[in-house]
Amino acid sequence: MVSDNQENSLYIRTYKQQIEGHTHHYHQITIPLFGNIKMRINDEVMTVYYGEVLIIKKNTYHQFQANEDFRFLVMNVTGSIDRLLPSAEDTHFALDDKTLSYVAFVEKQLMSMRDANIEALMFDLLFELLSKLIYHNPIKKKMDARLYLAIQHIKKDIAARHSIQSLAKTACLSESQFKVIFKDYFDCTPYDYITNIRMQKAVALLLNTDKPIAIIAEECGYQSVTAFTRRFTQFYQHTPAKLRDGSHISSDNQITK
Repeated sequence: MVSDNQENSLYIRTYKQQIEGHTHHYHQITIPLFGNIKMRINDEVMTVYYGEVLIIKKNTYHQFQANEDFRFLVMNVTGSIDRLLPSAEDTHFALDDKTLSYVAFVEKQLMSMRDANIEALMFDLLFELLSKLIYHNPIKKKMDARLYLAIQHIKKDIAARHSIQSLAKTACLSESQFKVIFKDYFDCTPYDYITNIRMQKAVALLLNTDKPIAIIAEECGYQSVTAFTRRFTQFYQHTPAKLRDGSHISSDNQITK
């Protein structure tokens, strides 16, 4: 449990299956990374799923419950959150695919290394992304619960050979329904989504571990280094080796020195 005596912070945590409750003197933003969390705030009961975010205002008593193997990204905010609240009631909303991609990047960084300066920068950028998302699209629809099941299935093992057929079955949808609902929410195909999160994991492993590229390729779902390098180069316009040699990923997926 994080102490109340702190500045802005960004971390990954889990919760317990037993119902717990408390208040804190800072605002808290909860973003599911895997699984969901049940919340009770001011007599309102809600479930926050992957693809969504919940803002808990300071000094607000709240109760929570989640499976212990579920993970959540938490932001403790000591300053104003006025930019995140278009109205007093709008504290639970959906994320867009770009913000979800950045959340995945933050998750990998926090799991692979701890650096106070980097964490402060990630906090500031995530806060800015959330504020712009809410300002430009405050009523974005929440993720379809059936789609959520498929996303959790993908994230549980991104190296697996996921097919439209298997994902649609997980979501209890026909293949055509699944593709339409997926594209409507994420604005990309399921295969593009899987490639994106595989590339994010690859970058995190290349930058933050000494694992051989062959092992990284396998962990990211590629059967050979050649196939992995080809897809990585298509995605970032440079090879995995060049990234590991000290290059950086720019905002438009270009690798630069």
